[in-house]
Order: sequence, then structure tokens, then C-alpha cells
Amino acid sequence: MTALYIILGILGFIILLLICPIRIRIVYDGELRLRLGYLFLNFNILPKEEEKHVSVESSENKSPNKPKKKDNDLEKLQAEPKRDNDSENAKPEQEKKTNPILEFKDKHGLGGIFGIVKNLLDILAEIPKKLSRHLVIKLLDVKLLIVGQDSADTAIKYGYACSVIYPIVSILKNNLKIKKDNEEIVAGFLADETAAEFTFYAGIKPWFLLGTGISAFVKFISAIAKLR
Repeated sequence: MTALYIILGILGFIILLLICPIRIRIVYDGELRLRLGYLFLNFNILPKEEEKHVSVESSENKSPNKPKKKDNDLEKLQAEPKRDNDSENAKPEQEKKTNPILEFKDKHGLGGIFGIVKNLLDILAEIPKKLSRHLVIKLLDVKLLIVGQDSADTAIKYGYACSVIYPIVSILKNNLKIKKDNEEIVAGFLADETAAEFTFYAGIKPWFLLGTGISAFVKFISAIAKLR
């Protein structure tokens, strides 16, 4: 009975790890910052922390001068018969390793290779679509202050920014799960320079990542099996 409780506890712990979301935070306020988080762990991807190179001076151990060999030792060394290097270095010829890609090409031709590449690209193209269904965007905040050379240029750039940003956000809303979003695009007729702020905070459960990876792997293996 104790063993059953241990197994159930391990399974419960694994399920808990799979359902806890992986957090993704992207912030731009003049500097791009990217952070990944999982449970209580946080990893700063951007900006990269400067690696600290610690230089350790290695002290060389100076060995005392060895005494010169005596003439008797030299005579003994010269008297020793020379070994047959050819017999020692002679090694059995290793079998040539076969290249599975070349074997597959010889069997199926270039058409088989192209078929594998096409199947692989199709599988890779499906991965973002599947992951987008399970990606939950908790916050999408876009703030832009548009400033041009003069008032007319500012108005033109403001209109162009609105024609680009709002349709993109609309597409994201229709295809992704967005809990909270905010878009502020302002024409800065009295401002000095253009400014931008962007915040993206999302999460996805490892369960869906694992399932998508296993599904893609199985499809790829089955596609190769059909070509054999």
C-alpha cells in the first residue's frame, strides 16, 4: 500500500509540474527585456548578463634539474634492440561506417529526400498553429508617441502607425486568447521625439508543449516509415 501511495504521489507531482504554466514576459521601454519564468524560477534572456571571466594564474611547478645520464646508461639504451614499430602500430582495418542518408538516397533517390524535407516542413508549420491555441496572453500593452519633422509629417506617421498596429492587434484577438490589452497611439505634435513602450506577458502549460512535441515526432517517424 505504501508503494501505491508513493507512485500516486510521484504521478501527482509530475502532473502538477505539467499544468504549471511557463511564463513569458517581453518589455520594451527603450531597452528590450525578455524573461522566462517557471514556478519560482526566473531566467533573464535579454539583456544578457555580462559574463565574469575569472582569470586564475596557474603556477608552474619547476622540477629540479635532473642529473645527466651516465655513460653506462647511454650504452645500455644503445644496446637495446629496436622494436618493430610496424608490428606494434599495425591495427586491424576498421570497418567503414555506413551513412544512413546516402543509403536512403541510393534506395529512394532524391525524390525520397525531398519527400522527407517536405514532411518535416509541414510538421514544423503546424507547431505554431497548435501552440497558439493554448497560449494565453495575460497582458498586451502598446503605447506609441508619434513625432514627425513637422505637424503634417506627424499626422501622416500617426495614420500609418494606426493602420498597422490596430489590424495586428485585431488579428491577435481573433486567433489568440487575450485577457487584457491596451493600445494607445498618440500624435505628439508638441513632443520632441518618438517614444514607444511595449509589454507582453503570456503563459503556456508544459503539458501542451510536451503533447505538441510528441505529436510532431510521431508524425515525422510515421512519414519516414511510409517512405521505406
